[in-house]
Amino acid sequence: MKPPEHPHEPDRLAALYRYHVLDSLPEPAFDRITRLVQRFLKVQIVIINFVAAQRTWLKSSAGTNIHEMDRENVCCGETVERGVAFTVEDLHASPRFQNDPMVKFEGARSYAGVPLTTPDGFHIGSLAVYSRRPQSLTADDLKLLEDLAAIVMDELELRLITLDWQAAHERSEHLAHHDALTGLPNRLRFLDRAEQALQFARRHKTGVGVMVLDLDGFKLVNDSLGHDTGDELLKAVAHRLSDLLRTDDLIARFGGDEFVLLIPGVYKSLHVSQLAHDLQQALSQPFSVHGHMLNLGSSAGISLYPTDGQDTKALLRAADTAMYHAKALGKGQYQFYQECMTQAAREKLSLRNRLGQAIEQGELQLYYQPQIDLRTGQVVGMEALLRWPQRDGRWISPAQFIPLAEEQGLIVPLGEWVLHEACTQLAQWRAQHPLTWQMSVNVSAQQWLDSGFLQVIQQVLRDTALPPAQLVLEVTESVLLKQSAETLKLARALTALGVQVALDDYGTGFSNLSQLQHLDISQLKLDRSFVTPLPGGHKVLAMVRSAITLGHGLNVFTVGEGIETQAQLEALKSLDCDIGQGFLLGRPVSGQEFGVRYLPA
Repeated sequence: MKPPEHPHEPDRLAALYRYHVLDSLPEPAFDRITRLVQRFLKVQIVIINFVAAQRTWLKSSAGTNIHEMDRENVCCGETVERGVAFTVEDLHASPRFQNDPMVKFEGARSYAGVPLTTPDGFHIGSLAVYSRRPQSLTADDLKLLEDLAAIVMDELELRLITLDWQAAHERSEHLAHHDALTGLPNRLRFLDRAEQALQFARRHKTGVGVMVLDLDGFKLVNDSLGHDTGDELLKAVAHRLSDLLRTDDLIARFGGDEFVLLIPGVYKSLHVSQLAHDLQQALSQPFSVHGHMLNLGSSAGISLYPTDGQDTKALLRAADTAMYHAKALGKGQYQFYQECMTQAAREKLSLRNRLGQAIEQGELQLYYQPQIDLRTGQVVGMEALLRWPQRDGRWISPAQFIPLAEEQGLIVPLGEWVLHEACTQLAQWRAQHPLTWQMSVNVSAQQWLDSGFLQVIQQVLRDTALPPAQLVLEVTESVLLKQSAETLKLARALTALGVQVALDDYGTGFSNLSQLQHLDISQLKLDRSFVTPLPGGHKVLAMVRSAITLGHGLNVFTVGEGIETQAQLEALKSLDCDIGQGFLLGRPVSGQEFGVRYLPA
């Protein structure tokens, strides 16, 4: 027989389950109440019970070893159904309750119970007494039961507050030691575990490895597809990395796209090398996030106790230094820390500190490299290249300071300065001669994805009065081929303005015709990795020919850069490449020298 249906039964059960009391262990606070009732009312059996969906469960009892009863046809269930005090003077005279276990097995003859009622009015159980003789409780007796039932509920509320506090404390402790996004341990937890691992290593003469792992290409995903996609990608990365670790290894997220591994019990660096290889292999596999197939790489730096540091701080610093050296070698590399890296890190820090000052004081300069029509040999344009001269006559390579500018958030204002300076220079030359030359300017991913970039271009063109068609913006293949709505919208807006867009470093990003046909570009710049092997063998020529044919099929100019030998030049001419650029055709020179060399007399 099913318990009676009641429209509020789901809410009543929810109120009961909120207390987490069913099947809990005995508690002295409740046992004291049952003993007190037994002594004061001089009854044989006292129970504190809770009525669930199909059963009546006894939290505390005095005078019986029964712990659970069915819900139907028991006095306690009737008390809950009525929601008020319920008494039966002679149970033997009540056929309905003959199967109540207290009647059947304990010989109970009378019953009295009061409901246990929650603050919001749900009856979840009862405080009940049974006597082995017919007995009727007085009004004062029932009032005592009601008062004690209220105390039972007070205990439950206090218990609930305690449970809530414990859960909140556990959540707080978890949040204090874990990353909120990925659920991985955070820096604080890592430092604590690292100290334990080092203490163990000192006692048992073992090693400890620390690996700093930084994602390659994550910032571009975050900037182009949004932070929601970036967050989901970080979760996927965390899950994939965690699957590869041993039980004792620990992986933490320190923030951004930086993950740090603690590898205790290291006896040979070979184990750490294998782990680094496995992690990087795992991260090189595509991630499917929000309908996008995303490719990442990673750079890792490794330090070992005791050779690279005696404490966690030193090991982290060494691993971080090694990671930056790995990143400088290209994507997908890992490096063990070496002493010589520290000096290089100091030099990088010095360079970083000087860069902002150099930009403010106008120490950076633009040089211009000619671009030549390979059919006529005439100059048709130039590329603006950033240079940083030093007082001692040396030059700091853009490969060194451009990444630093990106790290420091200087690349967008620096890029704006380059655009304005380059367009001003061409406008000045045009004032002297009616030139149709085009000025090519490199645009970083951060610039391209900046919400105000189109307005910057418009303002530069207004300030310099340069015809839009004479400005070419070179954007790398990896940025343009993200195919985000913002990228396509910007490319079309620039084309509508009359500005030319060149796909730079073509051949490095695994693009294909289906992607290219949606982009508004005017030039396809072959990466120097295509040009360097020329003339090469049949396969090399076939690859370059297909790239040039693709460009012509898209009705865009093809540009071969990095031409350094006559053989390379002749090969590009024979393949019908439109424009050439490289040391053979002209080295980058200052604006003044460029004007002297190339402006018409």
